[in-house]
Amino acid sequence: MTVWDEFVAVLAEENTLLEELIALGTAKQQQINDAPEVARIAEAEQRILERLEAADRRRAELFDVVAVGKRLEDWLPTLSAEQTAVAEPLLIKLAQNLAELQALNDLNQQLLTQALSYVNYSLNLLTGDEAAPTYTRPKGTAPGRSFFDRKV
Repeated sequence: MTVWDEFVAVLAEENTLLEELIALGTAKQQQINDAPEVARIAEAEQRILERLEAADRRRAELFDVVAVGKRLEDWLPTLSAEQTAVAEPLLIKLAQNLAELQALNDLNQQLLTQALSYVNYSLNLLTGDEAAPTYTRPKGTAPGRSFFDRKV
């Protein structure tokens, strides 16, 4: 296998791993209120991320060999038409997968934050948390419980 072939294979592998992460992120979104399932999905994501990190290191090493000190933007125009036909779709798909995964992760982070806020709110209601109110009376002590939840 040539360096070029290996470089193309690593790009394809990175795309496959990113697509697996996207699928897991979507599954996590659907199971957001099932903590054990979210934890299981997060463990699966961690294993894939380790593989993706190794593939990305290998891709960077191979790129240094095939591009010899060039940036991607400078290297792409030097490829033959055949090489461009192979590499360009893989690189475009890689950029699309990364953008989709980033958007999915941002949304999942927001959903997890909202779920955690709801849990904290529920715990405060159940435990009767004696939190200090937002405002206090001048020259006096604050009443024991606030009717306003600060976390929502």
